[in-house]
Amino acid sequence: MRIPAGLESVLKIDPEVMHGEICFTGTRVPLTVLLDNLQSGMALDEFIEEYPSVSRHQALTVIAWQQQQARKAAQLLSVA
Repeated sequence: MRIPAGLESVLKIDPEVMHGEICFTGTRVPLTVLLDNLQSGMALDEFIEEYPSVSRHQALTVIAWQQQQARKAAQLLSVA
């Protein structure tokens, strides 16, 4: 498992933290917690309130990266 290019400043893998899950740098909050909560309808402000160790910058960086990946995938599909 690797941190995707562009997210190295906000995510970290440490075998000693959360069994090596991808977590937000400086926290014990796995990336999946953000993604699962947003998918279930939680607002970003509510997430930040519930997980104050995750900065707004960290969360927004991941969201922007995810949007960029979705755009790339959509472009590939439209070319095919």
